[in-house]
Amino acid sequence: MQAASNIDEWLGWLTRVRFLLITLLLAVVVVLQQYTDLAVPVRYFVPLVVLWYTLAIFYVILLRWVPLARWHAALEIVCDVILVTGLVYVTGGNESYFISLYLLAIIVASILFSRRATFLVAGLSFVLLGGLVELVYYGVLPRTAVAMPHAKALQTWILSNLLAFVAVAYLSSLLAQSLRRQAVELEAKRGELQDLQAFNEDIIHSMRGGLITTDLDGRIMLLNRTAQEITGLRFDQVRGRPLSYVMPVIWQSAREIDDSPLVQRKEAEFCGADGQRHYLGFSISALRTGEGLSTGFVVNFQDLTELKRLEQEVATKERMAALGRLSAAIAHEIRQPLTAMAGAVRELGRMLPLEEDEKHLVGIVSRESERLNRIISDFLNYSRESSYEFSEGDVSELLEETLTLLERHPQFEGKYRIERELANGPVRARLDGNRIKQVFWNLSDNAFRAMPDGGTLTVRLETAPFWVRIRFRDTGVGIDPAQRAKLFEPLQSGFAGGTGLGLAIVYQIVQAHSGRISVTSAKDRGAEFTIELPRVA
Repeated sequence: MQAASNIDEWLGWLTRVRFLLITLLLAVVVVLQQYTDLAVPVRYFVPLVVLWYTLAIFYVILLRWVPLARWHAALEIVCDVILVTGLVYVTGGNESYFISLYLLAIIVASILFSRRATFLVAGLSFVLLGGLVELVYYGVLPRTAVAMPHAKALQTWILSNLLAFVAVAYLSSLLAQSLRRQAVELEAKRGELQDLQAFNEDIIHSMRGGLITTDLDGRIMLLNRTAQEITGLRFDQVRGRPLSYVMPVIWQSAREIDDSPLVQRKEAEFCGADGQRHYLGFSISALRTGEGLSTGFVVNFQDLTELKRLEQEVATKERMAALGRLSAAIAHEIRQPLTAMAGAVRELGRMLPLEEDEKHLVGIVSRESERLNRIISDFLNYSRESSYEFSEGDVSELLEETLTLLERHPQFEGKYRIERELANGPVRARLDGNRIKQVFWNLSDNAFRAMPDGGTLTVRLETAPFWVRIRFRDTGVGIDPAQRAKLFEPLQSGFAGGTGLGLAIVYQIVQAHSGRISVTSAKDRGAEFTIELPRVA
């Protein structure tokens, strides 16, 4: 099939070149008539040229009507050899300037056919040329040459042309065969190269780490599929653009690498095209040629955001477990004597006549003892193993009930506004309804506390294929990074009079539901708490 396609391409080229050659021959004949003794009979020459043009047009039409037919090439070569013989005859026979056109036909035959067919074309050319000269010599055909050579000279002339035809046929077929073998080898290598390229691309795009290659100036040459997912940019968007445009931190590190074979791994924060911040671990090495010359940089990187989050969760759980055990032990030891002291102070105040200042001090001791007792009770509740009653419920309904109670609570006072963006229809999840409503209540109450002068709480309920996502966003004072790192640990309250256990209990409940909780915030720009619970289809 490949050989047939190559012959078709050569025939297409030959049909186009034939028009040029006929026109060029016509011009050459006109010039030769003016500057040589060549006398061309017009009554033979003009019909021959017209016939040649007509056949050239016929070949073009034939290739369109019957493409890839094996007999096209043989038909064209045979007709061309016959027409060349006619041209040689009308331009002087053995004295013609166009005998070399036989050699051109033989060369074309070596390209189109096998070696055997090439020698057949050479033999046909010799038979037609020799027969033409012999017929003229013996007077069968009218003489067109100025003078005819004697018999011995004519034999020598015929033999020299035979040797020329055979030599050209041999050399051209040998060269054509060599070119065909090289073309086959080149095509095989091309196929292997394409397979290797596809194999490399599959490997590169199957990597679960991001891969970027650049030139020495930092212009991006390759961005694999994972890198596109992490950066949020398509390769066609950043091809040829500087790496400093996509990842300025990484490019700064690339400029600092040396010739050391050791590749240092670094970590950095990165903001993707979607505005999400990612924590990346990356390494940079030089891109080198086979001669060891540096031509650019290779950047390997992984998105460590989820890993960092899990590390923080594990660390938080460990700290919370340790604090829970410690708080349980301390609370148990403090609660009894504290209750006794508070009771004794109240009894002392009842038995003895006290002045107003003394009564005020006794009241302070009593109130603070009760507050401390509540904190200890919260610690005991937090550290005690909790039991949950799981059942399938509608998250949207529980959320709506909680928000309705909040709007009717006295602390609401009309200075807060709640905006709901809930999903249409029920959203099912396996949960403990009372505990989840406690989570919703605590997060909403914290949002109100973060907006002392009033504001808007936006509650959004979203669904994903396997998750239910609830977002609480306020317009309050926000959370600074130092506080955010320990936000879900006990005793980390950011509000006056708070015990610092609300968010710790929220975290504990969400974890018991196999869920996740996260927060995004900036100082004086509000905060958004996001809860993700496994969804029931």
